Amino acid sequence: MSRLGVVIASSKLTRLDVASWGGFMVFATSGVVTPICLPEIAKTLSISLSESGGLETVRLSLLLVVLILSGILARTWGKKHLLTWGQYLTALGLLMVSYADTYSALLLALMVVGIGGGFLEALINPLVVDLHPKNPGKYLNITNAFYPIGVMISALLFGELLTLGHSWRVAFRIAAAGAFAMGIWFHLSRFPAPSADQRSSIRLIAQILKIPKFWFFAIALFLGAGVEAAFTFWSRSYVEVYLRDMPRAGAIAVVVFAGTMAIGRLLSAKLAHEMSQQTLMICSAILGVAISSGIPFSESLIGFYALLVFAGFAAACFWPTILAEAADRLPVDATMLLVMLACFGIAGFGITPWIMGLIGDSAGLKAGFALIPGLFIGLIVVLAMAGRKT
Repeated sequence: MSRLGVVIASSKLTRLDVASWGGFMVFATSGVVTPICLPEIAKTLSISLSESGGLETVRLSLLLVVLILSGILARTWGKKHLLTWGQYLTALGLLMVSYADTYSALLLALMVVGIGGGFLEALINPLVVDLHPKNPGKYLNITNAFYPIGVMISALLFGELLTLGHSWRVAFRIAAAGAFAMGIWFHLSRFPAPSADQRSSIRLIAQILKIPKFWFFAIALFLGAGVEAAFTFWSRSYVEVYLRDMPRAGAIAVVVFAGTMAIGRLLSAKLAHEMSQQTLMICSAILGVAISSGIPFSESLIGFYALLVFAGFAAACFWPTILAEAADRLPVDATMLLVMLACFGIAGFGITPWIMGLIGDSAGLKAGFALIPGLFIGLIVVLAMAGRKT
């Protein structure tokens, strides 16, 4: 049995857990289809590196707004309706992208994708905490492993389609169909009863913002998400620019990173009770500094793949482990806490590709990749400071 099968078989899982896995895979697909198709989109619409990086920033700017609204609306409407409509809006936005013939139309369509994705990112992790309140770290790592699994499957599929000569528009239509199918699945699923906590959402937000330790978790998630975004968004373009290979080769680069990140998250779930989560994160960040420093000097496709293997392990644990640590240590409403932390993660995920694109326009994409070691160093500093405050 595979490592994934062993971890899952030993866990008390429900059908809603499986739906959550599918939701994260759709969320991953909606995010990775753009970078996988980016060189073809850029050629079709004649856009620069900074404009390309801005696509992710625009998508995630709307997602960020919806994250906050989701935390508030979920307390009134419950998670089921918002997650279901999140899938449907994601499907609609992806379909709109497939028909975009100008940069403005593309931006508008990605905004719709961002709105739908905001509901998914905001509420799937809190749903996992609702389902498994006694051991959130383990189950958050398992569930979040399906994000890179979704990235991996999508990258392979779309990279192969592009290599065979199909239009990038076909990839977006396939992604839209998957999101629509998951919307139906969530619609037919039974959810836990909403929390009976009647406190004002504004009061909850204010309470969380006053906690000093929250800010350490928030900054760490911003930096960790930035690392993940950097490799996911720009790896295919790096291969295209410097290693001169087919679309399949660039897609495989994303697959290598996402695959090892998925394995790393499953290992993190297994290690949840065997070592300090802070120790795991600091060791991962140290590995990340060493590996990412070598990326701009990579001259061969195999060498680039090898570095991405270790980069995937280095980036794996941050998002779910930071959320789990925060849920364990901060005595506040878990749904609102995870939504607010996700806002910082999404901000990091959206801003980092744009900054790398700006650097790439002025000094080359390799110079943009030089930003990544700085993100890992920032993680080491923030996590060490958080440890002193524990």
